[in-house]
Amino acid sequence: MGTYVDNFTGKTAVITGAASGIGLELAHRFGAAGMNLVIADIEEPALAAASSALGAAGCDVASMVVDVRDLEQLRALESLARDRFADVHLLCNNAGVGGGGPIADLDNLDMWRWVIDVDLWGVIYGCKVFLPAMIKHGEPCHVVNTASMAGHGSVAGMGAYCVSKYGVVALSETLAMEMTMNQTNVGVSVLCPAFVKTGIANSDRNLPDDLKAKVPAPGEGGMRDILDALVAGGISTEAVAEAVHDAVANDRFWILTHDESRAHILGRANGIVNGTHPGATLPGNRG
Repeated sequence: MGTYVDNFTGKTAVITGAASGIGLELAHRFGAAGMNLVIADIEEPALAAASSALGAAGCDVASMVVDVRDLEQLRALESLARDRFADVHLLCNNAGVGGGGPIADLDNLDMWRWVIDVDLWGVIYGCKVFLPAMIKHGEPCHVVNTASMAGHGSVAGMGAYCVSKYGVVALSETLAMEMTMNQTNVGVSVLCPAFVKTGIANSDRNLPDDLKAKVPAPGEGGMRDILDALVAGGISTEAVAEAVHDAVANDRFWILTHDESRAHILGRANGIVNGTHPGATLPGNRG
């Protein structure tokens, strides 16, 4: 076990990917609990709107445009948090994108790097930049890393995303072990939602300029339409934020937001133990 933040009032939360979706709802939830907020996102207009809305709701908020692929930008975010509010008590490494494409397609290497840099390296950088000071100041702290149920079961056509989310789960488990073994003041949670009503299916809006020309516009039909429908039918961001708040308050590591997630994880574990081929249930399976 790690520790828990039993009094959020006056403490400081840093949240990446906070201009929309889960990140924005986390900011509203922890702001309502009395925390100071340091929010970051790569979308400048959306971040400004989020900061304004949080301020209007009575939150004390600072914001910075940050590309989590860049270690120096995360160091600048840590400096902003320290200069504005002193110690950080909650770190939500939440920024993420979807995409990547088939593994056998050599032309999508740049997309794979982008997805893995944001979804995995962004979390790694966040932990490495913020943790030393969080451990040093000694007050109860917590790190929440946003993974996905794609970190517990792979999906064809989403290899880069799944690789990243499996990595975030492994990173979080390892971090929780280290924080416990070293008897630190830092608790750890990993957020593993299934489909949530966010803009993740439209992540290509944030593609770097050098990638936009290489990625064809999404056509009708296919994986994009399937993802759009699944996301539209997902749970609310408010439900996810409430689950995260509860996990931080009670020092719970696993945050599974969907009732069916436990059965999915058990099914995968049974498949491993029984030697079931991952493609057994797909058309053209190997039996």
